[in-house]
Order: sequence, then C-alpha cells, then structure tokens
Amino acid sequence: MTTGKDDGAEPETMEALLALQAAQSQKLASRQVTWVKVIAVTGDSVLVDVGEKREGTVPLSDFAQDHPPVAGQRVAVVLLGSRDGAARLSHQRARLEMGWEAAVKSFKEKQRVRGLVTQAIKGGFLVDVNGVTGFLPTSLSDLRPVREPKRMLRTGVRCYIIEVNEAKKQLVLSRKAVLAEEAGKRRDELLAKLRVGEVRVGRVVNVLPAGAVVDIGGAEGLVRSADMAWNPAKAPKLRRGDKLRVKVLSKPAARPEGQAAQPQAEPIALGIKQLSPNPADALKRKYAPKATVRGKVLEAGAAGVRLELADKAVAFAGAAEIDAQAAYKPGQELSAIVLGVNAQTCEVMVSINKYDEIKERKRLAQYLKAPPPLTLGQLLAPEEREGE
Repeated sequence: MTTGKDDGAEPETMEALLALQAAQSQKLASRQVTWVKVIAVTGDSVLVDVGEKREGTVPLSDFAQDHPPVAGQRVAVVLLGSRDGAARLSHQRARLEMGWEAAVKSFKEKQRVRGLVTQAIKGGFLVDVNGVTGFLPTSLSDLRPVREPKRMLRTGVRCYIIEVNEAKKQLVLSRKAVLAEEAGKRRDELLAKLRVGEVRVGRVVNVLPAGAVVDIGGAEGLVRSADMAWNPAKAPKLRRGDKLRVKVLSKPAARPEGQAAQPQAEPIALGIKQLSPNPADALKRKYAPKATVRGKVLEAGAAGVRLELADKAVAFAGAAEIDAQAAYKPGQELSAIVLGVNAQTCEVMVSINKYDEIKERKRLAQYLKAPPPLTLGQLLAPEEREGE
C-alpha cells in the first residue's frame, strides 16, 4: 500500500482549504495516518507537504524499490517527531497501521487477504500483508507438502487469517484453507458434469500404497492398486507427473447446497485396467470347466505346478491338485482337467490329479467290462467241429 487517494477532492474555497489543513495537522499531531502530497524525491529522502507552509521528510527506503513515489503523488504517513523544524514521517508505519486495521477487519469478517511471501524461515514463511507481517506455517501453505520452499519466495498468495496477535501486530495465515475451498468448488463443478463410465485424461499427483491419486482436471480421483492392471504382475509403475487415461468407475453423491466443501470427501474411483477387455473373460470362453488341456511344465514347487499351454496361456495346478510324490520337471508334458479361470492372475486353474483319476477310472472300467454275449455262430461252432 504505497499510494492512495486523497481524503477528498481539492477544496474549492479558502475556508475549506483551511479546514482540511487543520484536520491534517490534527491527525499528524495525534500520530494518526495522514495523506500528504510529495514535493520532491531527493537522495535518500522524500520531501512532502504537511500543510501550514511546512515540509516533512520520509525515508525513501520506506517505499518499494520498484515503485518509488513521484512529485504530486499522495502518500500515507505517520508523524514520528521533528528535527530542525522539519517533521520526520514514516510511510512504513502508516502502511502497518492501515494494513493492521484492514487485516483485523478481514479476520472478523472471514475474508481472504493477499500477501507477498518475503522469507522462508524454520517452520514456514513470512508474508507481507499490506505492511503487516504474517506467519504462514509450512503445514498450512499448500494442500500437499512443500518440497521446494525457495520456489514460494516473492510469490503472491491468498490466505485466510486464522489468528491475530494484537501486541506484536502479527498474523497467522492459512493458504491451505483457500486452496481447499477452491478445490472443493472445482470438484463440485466437475462432479456435476462427470459421468460413470467416461474416459478422462489425468495426471498423477501422488503415489500411495493404496494406489495412485490422479487429477482429472478440477478434482482428484483414486486408482486403487487392484484397478491398475488385470494381472498385478503387469501393473504400470506410475510416478508423480505421469499423464494417463483413466475410466471413471464411480463418483460420490453431490454435496447438498449450502454445505461446506469437505477436503477429505470420498474420492472418485478411477481405473486403468477397465480401458481394456479382461483377459480372463476370453480364457473362460476358451477353457470351459471339465475340459482337458495339455501343456509343458514351466515351474514346479510346493505351491503347485505351472504349465504353458499350446496358445501360450498359463495354467496352474495348486498343491491339492497334484501328486505330492511325483517329481515334475520343466519341459515335461502333462494333461490336466480345467477347474476354472483365476480372474486376478489370468491363469487357467487345472487339476492334474483329476485327470489321472478320470484316466484310472476309464482303465478300470475297461478292465471290469463284461465280455460281450456269444453269437449263434459262436455257440454252434463247437458242434460243427465235433461232427467233422
């Protein structure tokens, strides 16, 4: 707050001019903020008109280096004292007084304030809010942890004042509250347009043990680990900043009108694997339960035997479905009975034991099968041989 408007229009009469000068003199004498006109800028001082044919000086350092005052401009000042008949004034003190008054008003009315980040200190940042020093804790400076504090320096920020210290004329600020409020509004707007099943382009903003948080343009959604890929072993390795396509699986109900936005509201459910057909569905169509398959042993262990089928599909026989006494070797060809398809691993679940059992039952059935009844020719054959 370097310059401002005059207290009123230029007086049109001598009486009005005298009244204005008297009011100005009274404000100066009582150490109140007063607007005065700049006469000249000389060296390191600013010469101003304080009325009654008197002049005052203001340190040039009180003004922003990139916005020095010019002759004819009105600036706010507070009287500090006098030296050699000249009033010593402070523009910086005036900014502080006006800024503090405005800050307290904004705090009471819960209005946002604008400030400039001037310094990074332990635990947060110092912010100039119209001449008043505000402390912005690191935890309240952004929605996510600030990884590079230096990038915040000399940037303008919008904050809410959450605490005032009257004695020290200091403020405690929260930029996070503003960001959360705006994020909530954007989220509501997006939710109103978002449709389950539609495909969106998003950007990964965080990677968590539970999945990846993806910004889809105004709101964040969660891609759970289970929705990364049909086969967990082939799940993509996502990183912050990655751009990708996602499918909307579900969205929370709209927020009732008038209810405050909740930054921790239920996330939008997103999926990556749903963009492609489930390989397990094709396997289910091809490998029906009770069908016989044949493949080569890929690996064998205590957990079971894994086979490679003719079309490169993988079949797995668990420990309960194999002969614990058998020594299965890689490359060995085996037959098995289809039990189903594992939708999580996209493997055909098979049983080698069931195949062996069925094969054994067939062998026994063949062995125990009764001989066919003799034909008439077979019955008469012995008699014919005796008559010869």
